[in-house]
Amino acid sequence: MRSTAMHPSTSPAGTRVRSAFAALTIGSTLSLVASPLALAAQPANPYTAVSRWTPPPLPAGKKPITQDTYDEWRTIGGSTLSNDGKWAVYTLSPVVGEGELVVRATSGTTEYRAPRGFTGRPQLQAGASGPANFTAQAAQVSADSRVVAFLIYPTRADVDGARRRRGSTPPRTALGILNTADGAVTRVSNVRSFQLARRGGRFLAYLLEDTTAARGGAAGAGAGANAGGAARTDSTGRPRREYGTTLVLRDLSNGTDTRIEGVTNFTFDEGEKWLAYSVTTRDGANNGAFVRALPTGAVTSLLTGAATYRSLAFDRAGTQLALVSDLGDSTAQPRFALYHASLAPAKGKTIATRKLVTSADVQAGLLIADRGPVEFTRDGSALTFSIGVVPFDSIPADSLAEKAVYDLWHWQDAQTQPQQKLNATRDRNRTFTALYTLATNKWAQLANDSIRVTVSNDGKRVLGINALEYAIPQFWGEGASDAYMIDPTTGARTLIGRKLDGNVQLSPGAGYAIWFENGQWQAYATATGKRVNLTDKLPVKFQDEEFDSPDVPPPYGIGGWTTGDKRVLIYDRFDIWEVDPSGVAAPRNLTEGEGRRGGMTFRVVNLDRDDPFIDVNTPLLLRAVDSLTKASGFWREKLGVDSRPERIVMGDRNYAGLQKARDAEQYLLTQSTYREFPDLWTGSDIAQTTKISNANPQDSQYPRGTVELVSWFNGDGIPLRGLLYKPENFDASKQYPMVVYYYEKLTDGLHGYQAPSGRNTVNPLVYNSLGYVVFMPDIVYTDGQPGPSAAKSIIPGVQSLIQKGFVDPKRIGITGQSWGGYQSAYLVTVTNMFAAAVPNATVVNMTSAYGGIRWASGLARAFQYEHTQSRIGGSLWQYPERFIENSPLFRLDRVTTPVLFMANDNDGAVPWYQGIEFYVAMRRLQKEAYMLVYNGDEHNPTKRANQKDIDQKMQDFFAVKLQGADAPSWMVRGIPYLEKGRDQVKMAPQPVRTITPTGEPNGSNGGR
Repeated sequence: MRSTAMHPSTSPAGTRVRSAFAALTIGSTLSLVASPLALAAQPANPYTAVSRWTPPPLPAGKKPITQDTYDEWRTIGGSTLSNDGKWAVYTLSPVVGEGELVVRATSGTTEYRAPRGFTGRPQLQAGASGPANFTAQAAQVSADSRVVAFLIYPTRADVDGARRRRGSTPPRTALGILNTADGAVTRVSNVRSFQLARRGGRFLAYLLEDTTAARGGAAGAGAGANAGGAARTDSTGRPRREYGTTLVLRDLSNGTDTRIEGVTNFTFDEGEKWLAYSVTTRDGANNGAFVRALPTGAVTSLLTGAATYRSLAFDRAGTQLALVSDLGDSTAQPRFALYHASLAPAKGKTIATRKLVTSADVQAGLLIADRGPVEFTRDGSALTFSIGVVPFDSIPADSLAEKAVYDLWHWQDAQTQPQQKLNATRDRNRTFTALYTLATNKWAQLANDSIRVTVSNDGKRVLGINALEYAIPQFWGEGASDAYMIDPTTGARTLIGRKLDGNVQLSPGAGYAIWFENGQWQAYATATGKRVNLTDKLPVKFQDEEFDSPDVPPPYGIGGWTTGDKRVLIYDRFDIWEVDPSGVAAPRNLTEGEGRRGGMTFRVVNLDRDDPFIDVNTPLLLRAVDSLTKASGFWREKLGVDSRPERIVMGDRNYAGLQKARDAEQYLLTQSTYREFPDLWTGSDIAQTTKISNANPQDSQYPRGTVELVSWFNGDGIPLRGLLYKPENFDASKQYPMVVYYYEKLTDGLHGYQAPSGRNTVNPLVYNSLGYVVFMPDIVYTDGQPGPSAAKSIIPGVQSLIQKGFVDPKRIGITGQSWGGYQSAYLVTVTNMFAAAVPNATVVNMTSAYGGIRWASGLARAFQYEHTQSRIGGSLWQYPERFIENSPLFRLDRVTTPVLFMANDNDGAVPWYQGIEFYVAMRRLQKEAYMLVYNGDEHNPTKRANQKDIDQKMQDFFAVKLQGADAPSWMVRGIPYLEKGRDQVKMAPQPVRTITPTGEPNGSNGGR
């Protein structure tokens, strides 16, 4: 076959591509960062990069940090205050191991502890298909603070044992009931779920797991029933009923229990006047929905009969209840109806239940959704419910055996096929909000496939958002939406704005819709239709002043609304503005410009989650962060008064998590530094708090260095800062190896506590303990130059530290994950100043990555290059040279730095084929490279063993290249496929055998 020459394109795009390659050939980008330091020669030995370096000895009395150390560190979860402020409650869980509930008096030293079982449960299987990381459910405190209820999980031994016994019944949870008077704990076995009334404190209800054979049941009394799981289909095609189990209602005032059999759903009203529950038993004789008057124990039947009863919902006052049921329906596909009961009937009347809407009342192809949310509006005047789609008939399992099976990717699809596949369950079960107005007995469907809605607290205003029209531009990052006001009785729409880029919100009182557009906040009066620009006359910007991506800068946001929608609090970079949404009164700077003058960012702290408004008669609490020092604290401000904010507490630490007791002036917060864990502090005055937890007393047994802010100028003269972590007993007269880690900007973490841990990133505490200095530089970007921007930020920062004398210029390694991985891959193509690089989950070829899919979301990757993090600023056809110039792949021939990198084959963010391109290029160029692929795992490894393995391999790699350690076996000889896993079970590798080929390789004759 005669070969055919391929002629280059003569189009402008082709010219630009050739020019880009020419630029690579002459090294134009390299010249941006070239310097004697940047071009330092690399040692020739592929395994021992430098002479052996001995880390300084551990400080006296300190233990070495190992991977076993990681597992013992504990976190505080689910922290809360009792309503009276007398108790702080939280769960203490190790990374791996048994957790405990802690109930601590906020005054004095009384503390109760109770085991919670295996709460520190690592993920044992990789990827999204494996079980998710376990999170213990937060404990609940009774409204009167006398009882703390919490789930007790199986022990680690029970969980591990059940895992080894395949097919065995999983170990069950129990319920713990702790009495705050004496700390006594009552344990109830085999509990599925529990609930305390939000107000009150007398009653606790819990649903038991079924541990017996099905025997029927009844409402209020009778035998146990089989507890069903997800609905299944019987021989008629109708979904099977879900059968209930035993509900226990405990009167905490006297310890008596009432058992109700066959319960599937239950809920209290907020004021603890009622318990509503549904019963579904196999014989169906006692099925129904019921309410129990808690003060008297009287039970009222709302609906009875063989049916399914779901979505029980009280209004806030506890005077109404709604539910859905398929009572009286016998069709193959159950048709549910919406029911309503008034629990406060007129004198002489009894509680009666009426049917409001049936599935026959909705459009063809739709029905009342049995699993969608049912809720009363805040004032109880209206009721939102859900309308679903009639399910498609399923395709018989064997019907496609001899048929074509394929996906059709249509160029006008609103979503790509991968998105549709990921969203299939959600879309199959999608529901649309409808509203029933009780005073008029009218209802309307408000949402549909294209419109999502927000309903006002009184049900009289509805905001609708339609983004479907812009779904295709969203493909490349240019999505938008149209906004409407919708009549809640007719569903008629009034257009507010078209092609809006910002998120449109409805004010709490529904007087205004507000959104950010073209750099300004806009308000729309829902009663009059008047639109007002709220900020165009103000002398500051309300969008991110430091935004450095090729897109519209986002706003700083809104801090809330005052009572009656009179004022809206709007953030600029530093201060808070009090703005009249009607546009009549002039805006005023609530914080009096104190933030901008002092470089301090003020933000509102909302301590009352129940009230949608900010009370103008109550001092406003603010959190402040100093942009220069990263100090933080809490301040106080008065609304409607010209006054500067008053400092409550401020310091070089991270104050966070502020809570207030509902009925008392008692506060709970955390404060932390790099050296101090964010333990709990409490007090009646935020400025005077007492530490009441000590989650990690073992911290003092391990070396912990210091962290400081360092400054330099990038290649364009822009001032930058970074975090410098130094080992304990740091000696500035010595030269240390250094590991550099980066991801956008990390300096806000100056006062963030670091627990020892390890995965595919750098933990400064761990690396300090191994003798390294750790540097985390901030990066600023120029559109179209993500690679050079990183080089111009990072390299001068490294050079500034070398000039201080304590960093050995021959012992510097770099690493990053994802976007930081890309920066690492790029850096080694423009400088040889680094002795080792670990660019994990990296893109090396933007031209191929641009056309890929983010498999975790199904989104095409184009948007991130055109508008977000990858910062090219346009499409591949607009800027082909930018894609090439910023792609490490095209200059890997210049690399002299050894690389280790991870590319997992279930990565849902970066296509793992990028890792293959990296590996193939380095192998073809015969440059030292090691690729780790954790099978089935994700962008960041989820399996605990994989996290530890990449952590160890990164440590090994840096030890070899930066400290002169002996190379481990995997670096010297690799791990042949036939020996896969032997290193994990401590089996010796097989002896190397040489096989002499007996003929030509397969395919050697092909293509002649």
